[in-house]
Parts: sequence; structure tokens; C-alpha cells
Amino acid sequence: DMNGLMIQIDVKPAVNPQAVLQELYRLTPLEESFGINNVVLVDGVPTTLGLYDLCKAYIDHRLEVIVRRTQFRLEKAQDRLHILEGLLIALDAIDEVVAIIRSSENAAEARDRLIERFELSVIQATHILDMPLRRLTALAKLELEEEAASLRTDIAGYERLLKSEDRRRKLVLKELGELVDTHGQDRRAEIINADDIPVFERPKENDTSFDTDSDEPCVVTLSSSGNLGRVPTEGAKKGVAGRHDLVASALVTSTGTAIAAVTSEGRAFVFHAGEAADAGGRTRGNAAAQQLGLNKGEDALALVGAGEEHLVLVTARGIAKQVTADEVLATKSGKPVIGLKDGDRVVAAFRAPAGVDVIAVASDGQVLRMPLDSISVQGRGAGGVVGMKLKAGAGVVGAGPVIGDGVVLTITSDSAAKATPYEEFESKGRGGQGVRVAKLGAAETVTLAWFGSLGSIGGPGDLLAQMADDEDPKKLDPNPVPFDIEASKRDLVPTKTERQVMVLAPSRW
Repeated sequence: DMNGLMIQIDVKPAVNPQAVLQELYRLTPLEESFGINNVVLVDGVPTTLGLYDLCKAYIDHRLEVIVRRTQFRLEKAQDRLHILEGLLIALDAIDEVVAIIRSSENAAEARDRLIERFELSVIQATHILDMPLRRLTALAKLELEEEAASLRTDIAGYERLLKSEDRRRKLVLKELGELVDTHGQDRRAEIINADDIPVFERPKENDTSFDTDSDEPCVVTLSSSGNLGRVPTEGAKKGVAGRHDLVASALVTSTGTAIAAVTSEGRAFVFHAGEAADAGGRTRGNAAAQQLGLNKGEDALALVGAGEEHLVLVTARGIAKQVTADEVLATKSGKPVIGLKDGDRVVAAFRAPAGVDVIAVASDGQVLRMPLDSISVQGRGAGGVVGMKLKAGAGVVGAGPVIGDGVVLTITSDSAAKATPYEEFESKGRGGQGVRVAKLGAAETVTLAWFGSLGSIGGPGDLLAQMADDEDPKKLDPNPVPFDIEASKRDLVPTKTERQVMVLAPSRW
């Protein structure tokens, strides 16, 4: 609540927590509905506004503030520059200026003679007469010239801002972002559309088991943005790909089947597929962090279902491990499936068939290909074996199975990319440092690695990229774009990209 009180309700493993939550909403004051009479003054007139019109009115106000503020700053800068130009004229002919002043009977005559001789304004001539002797030094003149140059730059910027509405709107967006960074607080409640609220039937009396009577085939997806959702096997209704449509992991299953999500802290969260929120409408499911109860900074990496393929885990420090799917699904929800050392975290989790190779990529551009069979199959509590030996300061950024004719796609910190075919890397034993994937700059590092087939751009499942935002490179552009690149031999210079690539994943469609 508003005082920070939190209540945790633990349910039995077989109970659907979403159904319990729905009953709490229905029977307690946990959920409230109320209306708002949102009357505000618009141009001095009381007006009832919706949220959209309210935001628009505020943005229009901020645009007006920017115009008036910029006009004021422009006038001040122009006035100051006008004075500086007069002072610089006087300094360039200081001997003549002094002679005129000394030969004049009074200040008024001196001002008029200066105006006539140097074509100055009254304001400029007055400031010349008021100029102290210390301004006569060469250093003082240099300071005036630097100030004048700075003012000209400022004036040009003000004029561009006043001429461009697009610049003013970007400035409003930037200032609002600064307000959020300075005064913003994390929202404690999630705001969703009423139509997107999942509808659960009330459990039958004395029935605490998950309802598998309506067990239906489905696909559970985990997006690169961290959303966990469920769609029918025929797929969700197609639309324009957004930030929640880059699929990091997908699992074909049924609503009554138990599956698990494995996280960057090496924990497994087991749940029934039917408990995943519907991702077929306007939403793309719910945040996995919220639905699973992840820790701050913990990310869901992969989904695991029953089957013969083992789960492969690779950590930032180069540790690797295999765990059987049955072992993962038998884990108590929230418990670890790998014993991590302090400071280490899982960077890759994926299923792999027996007999294939695994490729790991380090931040310094080293790539190691090793047989999957060389990585031990261990129990949940084991800490794994050394998969890749790392150089000082390097860490594993990604790993994946070698299946088919695919590529290792690497992204560097200097906004460059390189796709290298699998066959460029010879299979070695685990524990090696690998070979160099590309020629990197002195301070350039590999920040991202993706494994798979590039395919044809424009079709279902094609590779999409989320780039850095134009205005703030630390933020993600919410609109993913198809990523097309030609494969090349190992140890060549990467290709520059338009912007920094932050996320790579196949499209939902």
C-alpha cells in the first residue's frame, strides 16, 4: 500500500496462483474501481480533459515556454554581442579612441564623436566610455573575442530552435526525461487496459489442483524484452513487430504441462504453461520478472520443457554445465540449477541435441568451439566445469549450439557487426581460449553474440535488431528493424552499422 506494507501469499505447488489472485481481487479491497472528474483550466476556461488531451495541453504549454524562453535568451545574447562588437572596435583603434576622449570637453561630446567616427550605436559608445583601463590589455581583448564567438554560436542555436518545431519537441522530450531522472519514482502498480486482464474461472470447491481438463496445445514465448506470454499453436494475430516481438526463447507445449524458465542467476521457476498470460491480443504477455518474482537485475533467459535434449548453461566466467530437462522440471520453483560463484552469472541457457558442438564468444573477440559431450552432465547443485579459458578482463557474452549451416553474429562496442560461418571455427576441446573472430580496435569489445541461420529477410522468424535510440544512445529504440548482413571469413574487420545494435532475436512472425 502507500505506506510500503507488502503481503506475500504462498500457495501450494499444484494451485494456480493467477486464479487465487483473481479471487483476492473479487473478494477483497485489493482491487478498486473509481472515476475521476478531471477538470482543468485550458486558456482560462474550465475544461474536462481525458488523459490524452491533458498530456497534449501540457506539451503545448511546454512548447510555448521553450519559445518564450529562447526568445528571451536570444535577445539577451544579441544585446551582449552588440556591446562586445563595439568594445572590440574600440580596442582595435585604442589610440584614436583615447585621443578623441581626451580632446572632448565632456562625455556627451566624446560619445557623439565616437559614434560619428566608428559608426557605433549609442549603447556601444556609452560602454566604450565606461570601459575600465584593465580592458586595454591583450588578454582582456582575447577574452572578449572568445565571449563574442561563444555568443554567436549560442545565437545560431537559438535561431535554429525557434525555426524548427521538431527541435522544440525533441527538447521537450529531453527535458521531461531529465525531470523523470531527477524526480521520478518507480511505479508500484502496473497499469494495463481492462480488456487485457486475464479472465479466470473460480476454482471448484475443495479443488486445489491445476485445471488440465481443458488442456490445449500452445506456444509459450519469452521475448528479449522479458515478457512471458502464451499463444495458440497457430500463432498470434500478425501485426507490426514491436519491442516485445523479438523472441529469445519459445516452447511448443500445452496449457496443462509444467515448464520452467531459467534465469541469469541460475534459478529455475516451474509453472504450468496455462499460467502464462495470453500474448495473442494487444499485449504480449506479462513481464517475467513480475510473474515469476525475479530479483532486481535478474533476467529470464530460456524456457525448458520435457524432452531428451539437455539444458546447457554457460556463465560469464566461462563455466559450462549440462542439466537434464527432468532435473530442471523437478527443481523446486525459484531454486538454483547451477552453483554459481560470487560475482558470476549465467549469460546463455539453451537446449541442445546430443552430438552437436557448442560455441562460446568472449568480450575480447575470442571464440571457442567445443563438443557438447565434453561438457559434463551434472545435478542441480553442481557448479559446472571450465568451458572456456578467458584472458584477463574478458567475459563470455554469449553461447549457442552449432546446428545446421549457421553463423556466429557478433556486435562490437564501436557499432560494428560481423557474421562468421560455423565452419570457420575448428572444434577443440573445452578449456581453451579459442581463436579471434574479428580484428577489433584497441578499446573495442564484443558486446553481443547471436547464433543461427540468417535466412531471408522479410519472412516469419527472421532476425530483428533493436538499435540504440537516436537521442539517447543508452536507451533502446522501441521499433525493431530487420537485420541483414553478409557472412565473411574469420578474423576480418567488422562492418559498421548505422547505430549501435543492442538486441538481436528472431521475429515472432
